[in-house]
Amino acid sequence: MGLADQGKMIVRVSANEFQTKADHPSVPYGPEEIAEDAVRCHQAGATIVHFHSRYDDGRQALADDRGGAELYRRALALTARRCDVIMEPTNLPHGDRDPSSCEDVPHIWSLADNPPTVGGLEIVNIDAFRFQHLRSGYDVHRHRLVTIDEKQKMRPELPFQLPPCIAEVRARRLTPFFGMFNMSDMRLLGHYAAEGLIPAPVLVQINFFCNLMWGPTPSVQALDAFLAEWRGHAIDAELCLFVVGLPNLREYEYFQEAALDRGVSFRVGIGDNPGLFAGGSPQMVDHYVSLLARRGFSPASPDDLRRRVGLPTRGGALPS
Repeated sequence: MGLADQGKMIVRVSANEFQTKADHPSVPYGPEEIAEDAVRCHQAGATIVHFHSRYDDGRQALADDRGGAELYRRALALTARRCDVIMEPTNLPHGDRDPSSCEDVPHIWSLADNPPTVGGLEIVNIDAFRFQHLRSGYDVHRHRLVTIDEKQKMRPELPFQLPPCIAEVRARRLTPFFGMFNMSDMRLLGHYAAEGLIPAPVLVQINFFCNLMWGPTPSVQALDAFLAEWRGHAIDAELCLFVVGLPNLREYEYFQEAALDRGVSFRVGIGDNPGLFAGGSPQMVDHYVSLLARRGFSPASPDDLRRRVGLPTRGGALPS
């Protein structure tokens, strides 16, 4: 049974992304600010917080990601000492290697191999630019995925393989939250799930951008198209929508309502829309929780989501 069927919705927060304090003074930079913001979001009702590692001066901490991920590790530990919200590191590409490779997400393996003293990796962000679309074909007669080799030839005699980074996430029993940008992403992820290559329930985030020419123009029609592609497979899943760069509160609430009408949660936070709420991400969580209550839903707790995907629960307990 999905969380929406239980009257609950995931409250997913975008903490910082690429925003700066010029965009909103509450954008958290270093681990201490990230942890403080996550705790305040949890107190307002957040289930899971997605965040980028950032240096204290606001720069994306890619060098630290490559060098052991200490900033991510510290943010995870500081947050876990104060609350049980799920903390989800991003999967920002490094730009100098194959995005489907394990080498492009070094911080995930560093955090898995050397976890913080408290807290740790539970759910990890894996975006669809890691999917190897051009190496993935489909046999319309046998109804299964087929490998396309380096010469662009269909090879139905070869077992289809997941992209290396996704295979490694699964081998390590980490739980991915997949980010979808285009219809082809939904199509390919649906076949991964339908063929048992990834476990259910599948965590799926539909990513819409008002401010980037990536994916469809954000609209209810586009959301319905994505959902039609996904739901054709009848796969157990939890779906979330984010819409980045919305121009005003009216359109922001319009998309929240449209998502709820379709049993889809909505990502909130100043990482996505920094100009709408003076109180930052905690106020955006509070606003969304109030909307959920008006619609007859309650926010899913971190342990609700942990139970849903088979992770150990924490019972709200803090480490001693």
